[in-house]
Amino acid sequence: MYKVLIVDDEMIVRHAVKSLIRWEDSRFEYVGSAANGAQALEMIPRTGADIVITDIKMSEMDGLELIKLLMKSSFGGEVLVLSNYNDYDLVREALRCGAHDYMLKLTLKTEDFMVALEEMAHKLDLKNHRRSDQAQLPEGQTIGKGKIGEWLKETDAGVVPDGSPAGRQTLLEVLAGPPALHAYTFCIHVLQDSNHSLAAAQYQETFYKIAEGLFPGNHGLYVTATDPDRLLLLLLAPAQPGSGDSPKAEELAQRIKGLSKLYYNVDITVVFGNPAADYEAVVEQIGRNKEAEYLSFYTRNQDNCIYSGSVSGPREEENEFRMLENEFKDSLRHTNGTEIDLWLESAVVLIRSAAELYIPPSLLKRAIIGGIWGIANSKIVSSDASWNESQWIEKIESAHTDSHIMLIIEDMYDEITNIIGKTARYKFMREEIRLANSYLEKHFAERVFISEVAAHVGFSEPYLCQVFKAETGSSILTRLNEIRMTKAYEMLSSGNYLIKQVAMEIGIPDPFYFNRLFKKRFGVAPKTVKKIR
Repeated sequence: MYKVLIVDDEMIVRHAVKSLIRWEDSRFEYVGSAANGAQALEMIPRTGADIVITDIKMSEMDGLELIKLLMKSSFGGEVLVLSNYNDYDLVREALRCGAHDYMLKLTLKTEDFMVALEEMAHKLDLKNHRRSDQAQLPEGQTIGKGKIGEWLKETDAGVVPDGSPAGRQTLLEVLAGPPALHAYTFCIHVLQDSNHSLAAAQYQETFYKIAEGLFPGNHGLYVTATDPDRLLLLLLAPAQPGSGDSPKAEELAQRIKGLSKLYYNVDITVVFGNPAADYEAVVEQIGRNKEAEYLSFYTRNQDNCIYSGSVSGPREEENEFRMLENEFKDSLRHTNGTEIDLWLESAVVLIRSAAELYIPPSLLKRAIIGGIWGIANSKIVSSDASWNESQWIEKIESAHTDSHIMLIIEDMYDEITNIIGKTARYKFMREEIRLANSYLEKHFAERVFISEVAAHVGFSEPYLCQVFKAETGSSILTRLNEIRMTKAYEMLSSGNYLIKQVAMEIGIPDPFYFNRLFKKRFGVAPKTVKKIR
């Protein structure tokens, strides 16, 4: 039987919670109630309470402070939080501090209570089982978490072909069972643009807590940090052959990502491996995960950021990419003043295609850097102009996402066009340029290519770029982004759209790229628009 204590500063709520729980024919025993956290803190050791159901807002000592003190004490039970709709920030903090889950007061139901209680009872069962196993170990013997943790880091780094001998032996013994185990491997990256407040040193503890809550039945859980924003997670869970109850690695990765955002407001990418049943398969999957990490370089799937470490290397895709790379190089062969515009257009196409084909970032960076050298060796920038290609190459090499590369080449394009000094504007615009501008205004939410605009107005691509720049003072891509940003500002000013919705509506699904373009255009971040009005 597990003993339950109810804590709330309203007597009617305490009675309601007690009446909603089915005490008869269950393994739960009511041991009392308290009106605040201070009373509960005194009653818990006296009553031997295993499960505490507590309100989050109370006088004297609230539920949040109670949870923090319990987690610092020897309390080995579970906590369920009761909250109102407007308590979300407090609930998040309670979950971070160790609460099992939360329930809304206005929607309390017997069925929901019993499900939550059974979940907590299951966790307590497993805790008691592990304590029993630990007690049966010979004196002085401990479970080798440290050894396996070091093995995990060394295997990932390739310091030793398959990690340290001590860690290898410990893992072999654990995998030998019984019971038969499956090993799940995850590589976690904390996004640099994540809106979080955790210190780097807290990440290892943070993801250990998340994983422990997700996998209460684990037979081994190891989290190690290889650098401040990169962590490795190894989970050993009982195999269930022929059963549909075995968790899928992708689903587990999704849950890790979701909980890190919900509890800690940390955005991450996760590379997951298929469950492995033996030592060699574990080592192989760790290697596959590392090879697949480059997938997180591309931000077009920002909402997902879950990648399989079992993808095969892109072969045909690389051939297709090289064809586009050759077209990128050919863009500089025009000699009618449109070279830099066509170069920028080709670079954008190359970056987008690399994201769609999942090309290793090193190949994309190599191609873009080759294009920068091409500009340096061309007549686009005169020899007496003070243009330093080296600084732009360094920026490309250090870029950590494809959207960063996109912004870098656009900044470089602006610098070059300022050096060239082509800013002439004409009062009367040619009909073809008006048509081109109308096309951009109509199709701004789509992926627009210069070839499509040129075909629409009946010009060749080089000639359209040349005339458009001469009559408007900007390139086609710059004008397209101006239209998009103007529309974005209008939508945000209305107060009817979220920033994420606006970015999707105007054809820029990458939130980082959208934010940078918006700030570059208006001098303020998108989130400040409503405040300015």
